[in-house]
Amino acid sequence: MCLYALTLATSGWLTGIAHSQGPFEETEWGQRGGGFGELSSLAVESYDEEELRVSEILPGNEPVNDQAVRPLNWILPAQTQEWTPGYEVGAEFDRGIFIRSTDLEERPYSLYVGGRIQLRYIGFTRDEETWTDSAGITRPIRNRNQFDLERARLNFSGTAIDPDLTYMVVLDADGDGGSLTDGLIFYFNYEFDPAFNVRVGRWKTASSREWLLSSRHLRLADRSLATEFFRVGFSDGIWFLGDFELLGVDGWHYETSLTNGLRSSTRESADLDDNLAVAGTIFCDPLGEFGFGETDFQNHDTPVVRFGGSFAYDKSDDRSDAGVTFVLGDNNFVRLSDGTLINETGALAPGVTLLSDRIIVSSLDFAAKYRGWSFSSEYFMRSIFDLTATGPLPMNDLYTYGFRAEAGKFIVPQKFDINCRMSQVSGMYGNSFEYACGLNYYLGCETDIVNKLTFDVSRIKHSAAESTLADIYAGDDGVLFRGQIQLGF
Repeated sequence: MCLYALTLATSGWLTGIAHSQGPFEETEWGQRGGGFGELSSLAVESYDEEELRVSEILPGNEPVNDQAVRPLNWILPAQTQEWTPGYEVGAEFDRGIFIRSTDLEERPYSLYVGGRIQLRYIGFTRDEETWTDSAGITRPIRNRNQFDLERARLNFSGTAIDPDLTYMVVLDADGDGGSLTDGLIFYFNYEFDPAFNVRVGRWKTASSREWLLSSRHLRLADRSLATEFFRVGFSDGIWFLGDFELLGVDGWHYETSLTNGLRSSTRESADLDDNLAVAGTIFCDPLGEFGFGETDFQNHDTPVVRFGGSFAYDKSDDRSDAGVTFVLGDNNFVRLSDGTLINETGALAPGVTLLSDRIIVSSLDFAAKYRGWSFSSEYFMRSIFDLTATGPLPMNDLYTYGFRAEAGKFIVPQKFDINCRMSQVSGMYGNSFEYACGLNYYLGCETDIVNKLTFDVSRIKHSAAESTLADIYAGDDGVLFRGQIQLGF
């Protein structure tokens, strides 16, 4: 039989969680489970061929009568001679506090609880007081001077039911979202083979390299202006992903997704259209393990590179009959190259509103690391076509392109680095530029890439993107200062 019990020390401390496999004998598992104290003394109360019942002797008493002995509800089989724990409690860096089975193949249950916060200072000094969008509306550009809890996340992950079935739930709160907490990520992932995983739930739509990179591993305080303009988002759906070998080269990874939309996780079901979005990405590390993040924190002795590509496709049909919230369906977050929302009345022609479209976003990326030096880049292309509107339009399609290029160097290996970045968005409605530089000071040990201080300065020119995560707003023209501390476990 299998039984799980709490073992209490005489001092009252929790010693551990035990899975009993035979008669009790003292072990070192109290230390393995955290070393909270010594086990209480135990005595056999009764015995038959099937089981042993264990009782605890009251400190300072001898088991001379029933009142001196308190029975415990532990049933231990008598067939074996060893007593071993079934679960263990501890902590692992970057995964969090855990409780897990000591035999994940036989009892495949584990739970890791981790967390991360980003406390950020934002200062923005404007060069212009207003900007005018393509619909002819003049909007203010605000100076900003504030602190913001940008990301406050609690992660739950582990295995359940089967050793190959993993799960993740991430709760997210931030000041930009009105201090609300939402379910940012939740999914189950089953690994049929390293080359074929199936994931269901809510996750990142599989497109754009920097977007798919965790925000804990970025080069500067947040992603580039170009990435924020072209990127997709979180959505609900199904993913297929895995690692494989191609043409004798290891290090290939792919990910595809079929989701409600390109960026639909914050929308109510009633506001979604009836079309699904498809996306995919692939990359290769032909010279060896590329490592986490954009910087060369691992200080590679030999050069490593990563190259890849991504795409995403979605369509939105005319659903204006269902109400104003349906106009342009899932693609109502898309902006023109001057920052105007594409579904804004007058954005494409005076008095005309876009009702439906098709959108393709694609990108090519390349990155390299060597002895503390690092470089990463991505070229974006976006085509919006098959346009239907409430009136005639002067164009048949909208093409926008852009790029990001970033480089950095560790001055003190695994402790202090400097970085720079340039990104651009260009289209028929104008150009947008970002020039940035910054530094990171890492607070932990030589393997701790998460806990760090970051400071960067960006020159923003006619922002086409709007992202509260990156502290950039459409039309911004000025200098952005960001200071951030990131702490995680």
